[in-house]
Amino acid sequence: MNNTKNIVLAVLLILQAGLVAYLYRPGQNQAPPAAAIIKDLAPESVSALTITDGLGKTLTLTLAKDKDWRISGSDYPADQEKIEALLKKFAAMKASRLVSQTPSSYARLKVADSDFNRKVALEAGGKQIVFYLGTAPSAKSIHLRLAGAKEVYQVSDLAAWEVLAEQDSWWQTKYVNLPAAELSALTIANAQGGIELLHDQQDWRLAGKPDAALDSHPLETLLNAATQVSISSYLPKDFTPKGQPVATITCREAKGGEPLTIQIWDKDKPGDLDQPIKSSASPLYAKVKAYAVKELLAAKADSLLAASPVPEGKDNGKAAPAAPAATAPPAAKAGKSVPPVKERK
Repeated sequence: MNNTKNIVLAVLLILQAGLVAYLYRPGQNQAPPAAAIIKDLAPESVSALTITDGLGKTLTLTLAKDKDWRISGSDYPADQEKIEALLKKFAAMKASRLVSQTPSSYARLKVADSDFNRKVALEAGGKQIVFYLGTAPSAKSIHLRLAGAKEVYQVSDLAAWEVLAEQDSWWQTKYVNLPAAELSALTIANAQGGIELLHDQQDWRLAGKPDAALDSHPLETLLNAATQVSISSYLPKDFTPKGQPVATITCREAKGGEPLTIQIWDKDKPGDLDQPIKSSASPLYAKVKAYAVKELLAAKADSLLAASPVPEGKDNGKAAPAAPAATAPPAAKAGKSVPPVKERK
């Protein structure tokens, strides 16, 4: 009887284990993926982005016909990479964390129609999408409500500082961006004289000195300073520089076409941290930090030359300094003892 009972219990235990394994098999208890808060938003379909902050300041970014972003109301180019990254974040926002559905909480969470931290309006595919960004539960999340919807969500990987209504936060600060490897020549004229560098797809050399070896470190520093220029701000459209430029840089690309010319002017005042700059590829003058162009202003051909190696066995014409002779203590004279020092009373 006991054996039969044990067999029945064992069978039940096996069945129970099998049922548990079936119910909890991989993939059965996974929650369905959260839906996108903004349905069917394709970042590439957005043609305008308007941001309004809590104080009423408004900024609009528009996609021009040349597919470059512009700050509306000016000729200032906007940072395309920054805008595209933000639009991708908007498209990726998921309705995975519901915070509230009560209208009385909207003002407290700063997502009400008339009380918000940010109001964002997107023009995409011929329709307008509006949503509100409110308080931040953490440094990497923020509350969001779509206009006309009752749900308030907490979305991750988004912060209010990424959605500012300030012009200078959206400027395209990369003023010159050329791959140095694609240049065929680089010419610099400054107060030190002139430098002309030629590039044969493998090595750089000084014009007129084809056999002169160049030091890679100052060469790379100079090439980077000439081909990667970031500005601190743009100058007004009616700006006119004073005097003549203190440096002119000409970049020629191997594929041909018009060379890119960069001109730099002296500071307006000795204590200024910025100085005017103008690229032939931009209609606007800009300000660049003085430290960012110091290599271009101070560059001279001799500073690019590699140091000549000292031949083995040579002392470079300089004799090593003689070691100082050892000084022996004075010896006592023979037959005489050194009198003791009398103690002063």
